[in-house]
Amino acid sequence: MDDNKNFHIDELTVKLINVLLCVPPMKWVGDCIGHMGSHDDFFLVLEGECYLNIDSESYIVRPGQLAFLPKGKMRQYTTASDNFCMYELIFSATSHDMNLMEIMGLTKGDYVVDIKDKEHMSKLFESCHRISMKRSQIHDIGSCANIINIIKAYASSREETKVSHTAEFNAVIDYMRKNLKKKIDINELSAIMYMQPTYFIRKFKSAFGMPPLKYLWKLRLFKAMNLLSSTDMPISEVASQTGTDDIYYFTKAFKKANGITPAEYRKAFRQV
Repeated sequence: MDDNKNFHIDELTVKLINVLLCVPPMKWVGDCIGHMGSHDDFFLVLEGECYLNIDSESYIVRPGQLAFLPKGKMRQYTTASDNFCMYELIFSATSHDMNLMEIMGLTKGDYVVDIKDKEHMSKLFESCHRISMKRSQIHDIGSCANIINIIKAYASSREETKVSHTAEFNAVIDYMRKNLKKKIDINELSAIMYMQPTYFIRKFKSAFGMPPLKYLWKLRLFKAMNLLSSTDMPISEVASQTGTDDIYYFTKAFKKANGITPAEYRKAFRQV
């Protein structure tokens, strides 16, 4: 947060625009094509995983993680698992008619954070969801307080993330994002961290809940889903753009992850 940019609580305007809860059997399609955000959003994943891309930064959002989607930035997102449950909170927060999240320096990078008190965060979203269905002045006060607490938790978690066990892998994640087309092996990734491969795998898995090559595959899968839904690129080229020239292997792996082939995904997504 920039100490030279200050705001006063009596000049703060907070508004809950909407809260959405996605739970099975509801199917959350997301938006793999992408759009420019017209409002600030928070995603709180409760179960499963979702892919999130903000401008050029890609994330895999897992249970207990809070994601911020800034207004005015290109966003793409879709589910990464069948049993998926999440809250989406759409809000507005301003001070002197300036975007509060910008004033606090929260609109650039590090959009996904780990939340320590997951139960409390879930209750804040649940409360906002209940309030959104009642809509009265008294309830609006409650929703404003909840949103302020969510913003506070997000800002605090961002600061902690900068020194967390995941921060040390920023260079590796950035390398993955920039080289999805390239064939990458574990030795290449571990060399970036100056670690032995076995030690690197263990450390990465401890930080992200999965081995590095699985994380890389998930980033590639999201890229493939985006290309299939937003372009007419041949599937063989989609495979090439995501690190494999073997279309049979690509199709098999894609179907294993999504339950349908790349061609079926393209057809189904365009019918939505």
